[in-house]
Amino acid sequence: MLGHADADVNQWAPSLNDFAALPTMREMTVLADPPAGRPDVAVVRQPIADERHTVVGYELLFGGESQSLDSATDAKATSALLVDAFGDIGLELLSGRHPAWMSIARNFLIEIGPPPVRPDRAVLQVAAYAARDDLLSVLQQLGRSGYTLALEDFDGRADIEPLLGLCSIVKVKVTDRDDGTLEAIVAGPKLHGALLVATGVATPEDFARCRALGFSYFQGDFFAKPRIIRHRGVGTGGVSSLRALGELSAADASFEDLERIISSDVGLSLKLLRYVNSAFFALPRNIGSVREALTLLGTRTVRRWATVMAMSAIPDAPHELVAIALHRARMCEMLAGTALPEERETLFTIGLFSVSDGLMGAPMEEVLESLPFSDEIRAALLRREGPKGDLLSAVMAYERGEFPSAPAVPADPGVSLAGAYRAALEWADDAHGAVAG
Repeated sequence: MLGHADADVNQWAPSLNDFAALPTMREMTVLADPPAGRPDVAVVRQPIADERHTVVGYELLFGGESQSLDSATDAKATSALLVDAFGDIGLELLSGRHPAWMSIARNFLIEIGPPPVRPDRAVLQVAAYAARDDLLSVLQQLGRSGYTLALEDFDGRADIEPLLGLCSIVKVKVTDRDDGTLEAIVAGPKLHGALLVATGVATPEDFARCRALGFSYFQGDFFAKPRIIRHRGVGTGGVSSLRALGELSAADASFEDLERIISSDVGLSLKLLRYVNSAFFALPRNIGSVREALTLLGTRTVRRWATVMAMSAIPDAPHELVAIALHRARMCEMLAGTALPEERETLFTIGLFSVSDGLMGAPMEEVLESLPFSDEIRAALLRREGPKGDLLSAVMAYERGEFPSAPAVPADPGVSLAGAYRAALEWADDAHGAVAG
């Protein structure tokens, strides 16, 4: 928490009056002055993880109208984004118990001050450029107030030494940079004792080399990529999970088949019963058996959640990857338009299994060999082909902060991509919390 930045950092502590002086949401809304009928500003979160793949925070990325504005310098743009994040959506939904990492405009900090969020709930990211004294003074005050500051997109430039002295975190993009280049870039931040964050970490191999170079946190698509060992198939610990997934995914599985499959796996049946009796379902009475769950909830619902349970039971499966699977599945389902229930269930399945290679640590082709999926589902998962593959591609692009103007297929009336993302995020977080619990 910036303890190395100033010798007198502990001589000042924020009081209630300091937080009362922050701009109110109404004041920020007036400043933002959004036009009437302004569409939802799109916002997505991207996980930042430590070397154990444990999530330590989420970076918030904004799109929509804000894409045409320079949010690194424009106070008005930043105000609009923060109004959306903290007012319309809610920080709790966006980042849960983790800090929200967000880029803050330098003009916003000078003209308005700190954002309306507690210091322990945010990491403020500032661009790596030669800052003037007025901004340095504001950043110094923020550090004394307890805010964590991160220098983003640092490329090793030598003219920002004052910023390095104020930022306890330094983010470095590792894409298309070799080890020698990265070592030179991080040399200065290491001397300052900064925590290093690697961004653009695309593969498990990238993750391994960044960890060897001294990075502590990691951000990128590596979460959902399989950690494949040459000539190694699906690990023995995942074989039983694959077998259960295959049986549960069979299109012709009957009521009796599902009861037999689930009941024969004591761990799976206990997890499923604990889950259906959780607050997520809020049933009027406790369910005491798999048959009772099938009777009360129906085969489609039980099959769906038994599949989720089997996925979450895969050895060494990162919790965040299961959460991504749930969010992606729900968003695909919500964007299914006026499709029949069977089609919506197919899209849910496609979204859910889109991370199965990462969960199993094996190529998708190999994972799908053990799953009784139709050619349509296989084409969507392997090659992103067909309408369902197009929809999955759009959802995954949206997750990366690439904001397409419309979904790949018609959605339910009134459901925008931004709205579907937020609703799916809330649903998936609740569902994952119940599954993990």
